[in-house]
Amino acid sequence: MVSVAFNFNGPLIQRELDAIGRQVFPRALAQQLDDTAFVVGRKVQDEISRSVDRPRPFTLRPMKVTRAKWRDGDRMFASVDMLPTQADYLYFPITGQARHPGDPGTARTDILSYSATPSAFGGAFNKVQFKRLTKRAKDEVIKRSALRAQRSASQGPGRLPRSLKWVGASRNAPGMFWGVVNGTHGLWQRPERYGNAERSGIINAARSQPGHISTGGRRGGSSMPWTKPGSTLKLLLAFQPTVRTPVTIHYDDALHAGYAQAMTEANFVRALQAKKTWFINRP
Repeated sequence: MVSVAFNFNGPLIQRELDAIGRQVFPRALAQQLDDTAFVVGRKVQDEISRSVDRPRPFTLRPMKVTRAKWRDGDRMFASVDMLPTQADYLYFPITGQARHPGDPGTARTDILSYSATPSAFGGAFNKVQFKRLTKRAKDEVIKRSALRAQRSASQGPGRLPRSLKWVGASRNAPGMFWGVVNGTHGLWQRPERYGNAERSGIINAARSQPGHISTGGRRGGSSMPWTKPGSTLKLLLAFQPTVRTPVTIHYDDALHAGYAQAMTEANFVRALQAKKTWFINRP
């Protein structure tokens, strides 16, 4: 809440306070309070538009202005308030308080706290990327389950066909999995692997060098790893039970900026002059 601390003894105001000016003074003050409340509301709306990633019209219209009543005298006030539903979920980026599962704007369990591809505003929830990754993860689980069933049904002699191995079915693409790694629960991408031809080419090139000494693995052949050098687990999405939201909506700054812009002596003089003109020309 901001209380009006206004000096009505300014020379411009005193010049307007003749007999008519004193009569319309309460009306002019009510008008000034209303104008200030609407400017403050627009400033807050602009701040939300600047800070929220692709806000919906409902989010951009959170403010309600209660107009001042000139007959209230010393009890006169105008207020600008945030509507309850919008206030519930905008509370966190305004205050920076911790979010818990079940809070407005969160899931019922863990909260998304990190994305390898954040939103344009740096937030974890990039809707397009989130849906794409979770669909890929779900599809992979289904495909792996179907492949396991095919392997169980295949009891033929000899080596397992490459088509029944995940490395063959996925064409050697790095898979992904849900799990906890080093205390972080999330969706992880496995390291990239060499393709069979690529790995064989590297091994053959090394063996062709003069003085090369081949090192055999447990199954024969080269002991060269299949994982590409420098490729490690990559965190795609992370979840936490509690997340502290950074302050991204500077509500107080917008409020004070709107108040400072509207509640000026010059603006009040204009309101007073307009009410005097109305009073003189009224039917």
